[in-house]
Amino acid sequence: MIEEIFPFSLLSLFLFYTFYYIYTIISRQDKIFFLDIDDTLLTANNIFIYFKKNLSKNKILKLTPNEYKKYALKYPKEHFNFSDFDNPNIIDDSIMKAKPILQNLEIVKEHIRNGWDLGILTARGEEKTIKRILPIWLRNQLKMEFNLEQENIHAVGDRIINYPGENDSDKKLKVLIEYWKISKYKKIKLIDDNKNTINLIKSYKYFKFEYIHC
Repeated sequence: MIEEIFPFSLLSLFLFYTFYYIYTIISRQDKIFFLDIDDTLLTANNIFIYFKKNLSKNKILKLTPNEYKKYALKYPKEHFNFSDFDNPNIIDDSIMKAKPILQNLEIVKEHIRNGWDLGILTARGEEKTIKRILPIWLRNQLKMEFNLEQENIHAVGDRIINYPGENDSDKKLKVLIEYWKISKYKKIKLIDDNKNTINLIKSYKYFKFEYIHC
């Protein structure tokens, strides 16, 4: 009886450690979690897009980033003035004084605990400023160690870098595609509040990007 149980126990132990090793390898594979900023990580109420419905008239509306989404697909870029997003002082203030979206920050924390690197993928411009201020804001909010490399921070509205794409959502998709093609990452995920961006990512046929629509 003992002779029968002993080999079985060794086999069970061998299988357990084999599967545990495979699980560990899979869970540690290179993976990156990209974070949108506005209305995903935070709500900024002190930075605006200035909108003219009729270009021949002087009436201007001040739109928050969330309000801008309602107009962005209906009107071409010339109807909007994004000067606030080119001003480093306004950008700093809009991030450091913003209201954090706590439930989404908890999602970020869970991914960090599960071994994900972080990236930033925002429609904002002034990438140099975003690279400087956003990691500081994240450290203040998350209060935990995380890996966010400067090279993984992308502000696709930057006027100098000039990311390719027809619109902000298309530019974000093209950034993700580049990561799929040339980066070390085997799993690529984005959290974003913009439905158009999520739908575009879902429609991409050649790689299954993961996503969270918040």
